[in-house]
Amino acid sequence: MKNNFLIAFLLLLCTLTTIKANTNDIVRNDKEYFSSFKKNEQPENKKFIVLTKNSEALGDSYYVIYKENSHGEGFYFKVVLDKNEKPIATYYANDGDKKISDSTIKNLKSLLSGPDKALETVSETPTQCVTKCHRTNGCYDKPTSTGVLLCSLECGIQCA
Repeated sequence: MKNNFLIAFLLLLCTLTTIKANTNDIVRNDKEYFSSFKKNEQPENKKFIVLTKNSEALGDSYYVIYKENSHGEGFYFKVVLDKNEKPIATYYANDGDKKISDSTIKNLKSLLSGPDKALETVSETPTQCVTKCHRTNGCYDKPTSTGVLLCSLECGIQCA
């Protein structure tokens, strides 16, 4: 009788533990989670605004990253890729109610066309900043062209 009671108690305990584990909703910190590019995931309740659009075709995949500019203004950056992994559109979303500066938006728009069209900063030009970032992060040593593109975009965003 004791053995049956003990077995029933252990089964009940395992069942309750399993139910509790499956119902826990973990609230993630989106800023931390998107600190590096995430494929086909984006933060909830964020409205993305078009920066550039090269094609009306729907993309096959997209990547999202969270960054802060030199003024401490945070934003999400999204790049959409076609089936050949070529970028066809870029978007941004503000962090909460905070707006990002017009110069940052202008720099983000120029990411895919090259850093030479970006605005100049006080200490160094965006081109110098991006070049230094490429070297530091080893962007051109990535094993895939998508990896090189994402690393390069991350540098461009960091220097925007």
